[in-house]
Amino acid sequence: MSETTDRAASRVEHWPVLAGDNLGDEDPVSADELLAVLEQPEGDVIALYSPAGVFAYVSAASRATLGWEPEELVGHMADDYVHPEDLPAVLACRETALRSSTPVTATFRFRCKDGGHLWTESLLRQVPHPRNGCRILLVASIRDIANRKLVEDALQRQALTDPLTGIANRTVFMDRLGQALRRLERSSTVIGVIYLDLDRFKIINDSLGHELGDRLLMKVAERTLAALRPTDTLARLGGDEFVVLSEGLTEIDDARRLAERVCESIEEPFVLGEESIVCTASAGVATTADSTHSPRGLLQEADLALYRAKGRGRNRAEVFDEELRTTAIGRLGVERMIRSAIDEDLLRVQYQPIIDLRTGHVVDAEALVRIQGPQELIPPDLFIDIAEESGLLVTMDGFVLERAVQQVAAWSRELAATGFQGVAINVTGRHLSNSHFGDLVAGALVDNHLPRGALTIEVTERVLMEASNSALDCLRNFRDLGVPVGLDDFGTGCSSLGYLRQFPLDFIKIDRSFVQQLGVVPQTVGVVRALVDLAHALQMWVVAEGVETVEQHETLIDLGCDQRPGVPVRPRRRPRYRVGPHQ
Repeated sequence: MSETTDRAASRVEHWPVLAGDNLGDEDPVSADELLAVLEQPEGDVIALYSPAGVFAYVSAASRATLGWEPEELVGHMADDYVHPEDLPAVLACRETALRSSTPVTATFRFRCKDGGHLWTESLLRQVPHPRNGCRILLVASIRDIANRKLVEDALQRQALTDPLTGIANRTVFMDRLGQALRRLERSSTVIGVIYLDLDRFKIINDSLGHELGDRLLMKVAERTLAALRPTDTLARLGGDEFVVLSEGLTEIDDARRLAERVCESIEEPFVLGEESIVCTASAGVATTADSTHSPRGLLQEADLALYRAKGRGRNRAEVFDEELRTTAIGRLGVERMIRSAIDEDLLRVQYQPIIDLRTGHVVDAEALVRIQGPQELIPPDLFIDIAEESGLLVTMDGFVLERAVQQVAAWSRELAATGFQGVAINVTGRHLSNSHFGDLVAGALVDNHLPRGALTIEVTERVLMEASNSALDCLRNFRDLGVPVGLDDFGTGCSSLGYLRQFPLDFIKIDRSFVQQLGVVPQTVGVVRALVDLAHALQMWVVAEGVETVEQHETLIDLGCDQRPGVPVRPRRRPRYRVGPHQ
């Protein structure tokens, strides 16, 4: 017998049903005739089926791959070895292969001899019966894909879960939210979306390190899950932002109470190694019983409610309502106005003189951004918060910086002998966190041939309290450059007086709310005196905003205050006051 015939004979050794049963009544085919039918890639398990799905032949590779001896499978229904969950798909593939000459691939779990299931991939195709061309058989090459499935499953988990916390990600959340909205067509229940954001997480992250910050986020996810119902979905959108989907609610208050319960659970201190961290969360709640509501719209409503919760003091839950909807429409209109002003060159800069209280001389000027409206300039209180929230304030500040250094250069030439100091600009936290912003300021001073003190930087309390380490480094670099740094609107935020000595500051600006209470609320005099004395003790000068009466002016002089703003002036105009030396 030839080598080819020997090899073929060994491969058909376990083929007892070929000549009978439903495979046909012909005499058994020869080994040479079967060799062409069964020739398949080396290493795969080769199986020959009757059209009814009975194993007619199984190659010896089944021993190593599946644990079965070939004779233990031959004559048995192949379906008995398919995982029940995968059987419908396998049956469909078999029917397709029987009807078409095109090979079909089936992925399923094969029951091994040890009772476990192995993920396999089977390429199934029909072949003609070697003796009866009117009859067909099915031949399959079965391959072990367990390792590939592990990789695929890992990639799927990565695509659908948050890698840090292991909970759902934005993609999964939006898909489930869409499904929940569609289910409202068949129910009279309410669904709720809760948008969660940790309060002042940036400070924790920057002061204790990102590794500890990540551990805190994982603990927050665990604690939030414990406060939710088993049917609720918790997802992480990124950073310290989480979102909850709650279905089957009977009323809006159910969602609000759930949000409050989550916020309360987060209040308890987190123990991370040797650190005990107190962290709170704010929540925005949006609900609907309308199946036509869009997933993105519902999430935006929850985000707007979260914004209000932050504005009302944090560590609380707020519910979206029609008032917020009206506000949102108005905010969108303002944002469009800002973008148009930037694109159409409608930004303007006014300069507010800073006057020495004792001499009445202008010693500095503050650059203030405005938008040119159809008839008059639009003041910043109508757009500045929205500009900051939308990220457009960074662009506006860049515009102000460029114009301010040009203007102070012109004034310096005109007022070289007067002692006029320079111009102050307001700076956002995003600018300070940009490592190149300090270089930009230094370059602007050099390009315009300005002395170090010709530019002053002002930041708000919120920017200072939320400042990252890189932002604080930027402030210190300003002082090294000789650029004074001041704290604007002091007294309106939550900073401690003790913070004044911790940050690189040269002056503070007392908020107008204190000044306007002078002579009205007796205790205000003592508060302002304390602020002035503290600033002077720390070698800072003090500017008082909102001085409107002679009585306020004289009281501030008596309290030792140094300066106050005057009336804004247009660019390239000489200040109306005679400029004297800086006091």
